Amino acid sequence: MNTIEILVTCLALSLDCFVVMMARGAMMNPQEHRRSLINSLIFAGSSLLMIVLGSLAGSLIKSQLVLHVNQVIAALILFALGCFLLIQTFRQKAIEERHDDSFNYKKVLILGLITSVDVFLLGTSMTLLQADAFQVCLISTLVTLACVELGQQIGFRLGLAYRRTIFTAGSVILFLISLKVLFQVLTHLR
Repeated sequence: MNTIEILVTCLALSLDCFVVMMARGAMMNPQEHRRSLINSLIFAGSSLLMIVLGSLAGSLIKSQLVLHVNQVIAALILFALGCFLLIQTFRQKAIEERHDDSFNYKKVLILGLITSVDVFLLGTSMTLLQADAFQVCLISTLVTLACVELGQQIGFRLGLAYRRTIFTAGSVILFLISLKVLFQVLTHLR
């Protein structure tokens, strides 16, 4: 995968972090709003940890399989992640936008780890697609950092108006990338 494809894939997967922290931003008071960069760094660290672990898992799988099988597995993982985001879109419950004083860094870390499970699978699929691991880690971490910070800022100022649209966009991007990978495999098999 090239840099643009990696960037777009990481952006699609970071949209769940964006929406989660957009919801959090909608419930922040001005004092918490000043700590949003720390929240973003915690999320980015969680994402980095998961993508490194996913890359290691991908390396173990990669050594056991043929290249085309690796690519098909990677495409299926990306497609499954798209399905996961789409399901999240329709399973979301209404959130009452009210001030919440109980949110702390421990809860941010837990949310960061939970929302980074899909990044573990991204790391696995990127390794199977022979993407540069350092580049994937760097792009994923920076995109997560930016999406979480932006999500908090938008949530603080606008609330949760666009969360369903954002999840749907992430799903469509992942579906398209998985189809592109499968198309590449089919053209190489000819």
